[in-house]
Amino acid sequence: MLKKILAVIALVALVPSAHAFIDPPYLTPQHPTAGETVSVSIRSGICDAVGTIPGYPQIARQGNTIRIVLWGVSSTDPILCNFPIGIGTYAVGAYSSGSYTLQVDRNYQDDLGGIVTETLGVIPFTVAGGGVQPIALPASTAGSLFILGFTLFVVARTKRYRAFFTDRQGGGRAP
Repeated sequence: MLKKILAVIALVALVPSAHAFIDPPYLTPQHPTAGETVSVSIRSGICDAVGTIPGYPQIARQGNTIRIVLWGVSSTDPILCNFPIGIGTYAVGAYSSGSYTLQVDRNYQDDLGGIVTETLGVIPFTVAGGGVQPIALPASTAGSLFILGFTLFVVARTKRYRAFFTDRQGGGRAP
């Protein structure tokens, strides 16, 4: 009898447990500029999934507050926990420069057939003004270092030359 109990415990320990998960949503790009499309990305899998069906995503904006509602699936039955792990990316829109708040919700059907709304996250973000982005230029190339050195050499020699003749002609510095 003890062997049977130990065998059952060993088999139960080897059975993988199902873990539902939805990671917090994140913005892409992280630092948007005016006119650039802002999207929200969400990683999910196993017993939870986020996807699209007709009518979703639903996007609403009121002032600088934006809300996106996605459709999701959530299973409490370990047999049905077979959703692949993946990242879904959903376009939210393009905005002018300013500060915004994005609320990410998902709707899913529970075991009783009702619709559950779950907030996945609230993301504050700032859209930078458009225009030309600065481009980094190399500052220390061999050519630029040569020109800098030559310029410093000429300036130093010119000042010495002036100081020498100014002192000789009597209009220079006092001893």
